[in-house]
Amino acid sequence: MKKGVGSAAEMFEMLAILHLPAISGSGHPAEDGPAEHGPAEHGPAQPGPQIAGVLARLQNMSDQEWSEFLHFAELQRVYLRTLQLLEKYTGGDVVAPRFKDLLQLAQVEQQSVQASLATLDKIVRALATTGHTPLVIKSLDHWPDIGSDLDLFISASERDTVHAMQSELQAETQPQSWGDRLAHKWNFRIPGLSRLVEIHVGCLGQTGEQDELPRQLEKTSVLREVGPFRFRVPAPEEQVTLATLQRMYRHFYIRFTDLLNLTGLVRSGRLDFTRLQASTQQWSIWPGVATLLKITSDYNQRVGVGPLPLPDFVVRSARFGADATYVGKQFLRVPMLPQGSQLFLQQLVGTGVTRRFRSAARLSLLPVLAVAAFVNLRITGDDKGIW
Repeated sequence: MKKGVGSAAEMFEMLAILHLPAISGSGHPAEDGPAEHGPAEHGPAQPGPQIAGVLARLQNMSDQEWSEFLHFAELQRVYLRTLQLLEKYTGGDVVAPRFKDLLQLAQVEQQSVQASLATLDKIVRALATTGHTPLVIKSLDHWPDIGSDLDLFISASERDTVHAMQSELQAETQPQSWGDRLAHKWNFRIPGLSRLVEIHVGCLGQTGEQDELPRQLEKTSVLREVGPFRFRVPAPEEQVTLATLQRMYRHFYIRFTDLLNLTGLVRSGRLDFTRLQASTQQWSIWPGVATLLKITSDYNQRVGVGPLPLPDFVVRSARFGADATYVGKQFLRVPMLPQGSQLFLQQLVGTGVTRRFRSAARLSLLPVLAVAAFVNLRITGDDKGIW
């Protein structure tokens, strides 16, 4: 792995050392929420040498550095999990003043998450009035964190979707970018909810190129209980598919939560790799899927918990591993040249070969959008009107 950029690289490394051994030891991420991550009843857990080193580094941070670390954890969608894990390791030890407010901070975030879950339940019920069952995508993958917005998919028409949100929840539509219009994606602001609601209508992908994948998504979806609520969510294989589309074919950066979530799915034995390969080959993104899993495995090996138990055909299909990535100012970056562009070209060619011409035409617009966003960013300092 290439050398990262200053403090961001250090903080990314600290999160990996804290979380990956913990999740590898338990075999799977907590499915029942915060209670599983509370402090041990008989005192703090005994950390290994690497984790002890991270705890010492955190304890010696200045107030500004500590604040930056917590903000970084929030940016990586592991804020609550980090607070809970630190509470577990320190046991609220009064000798360590840096950690004295962990429980209070976690409780405040839990309250915010629970309020968002209650609103998410209302959103699902509102969208059901269209006659279609919405799926909660991505947001619950990070549980007990849920991210900065609430993501859903629905097969209803855009008109019915917007009407349901406005009439049932008094939601306000947000301005659509060029990319939003292509992707048939709508953002809503709901009174009293700090998070935005993002709804993908009828198709998926940055340019709406995935018009057949949604049927697979709905067909294989499962019910998930989160606290007192039940939501329909993608099956584990489709969770990986959506994460890959977002990280390896759209943003070309990876949040730490992606590595953590994928580690949990693999180590818990919840992934059917044969089905994952067969389904993602249909969308011409299997190389990206295998590469993302290989990067995750490399990070596990880097922190000393050993590689993920990936089948040989997954490892062979990967185009590169963590050694080709680097930590930028905020995230783990996948270089556009040549790695990212090669994945995109393989997707574009594969889509054309399978005669999915609508998808190929929409994919071909992605470089145009990227250039427009770059130019707009240079001129105005903002690319939001494009993406």
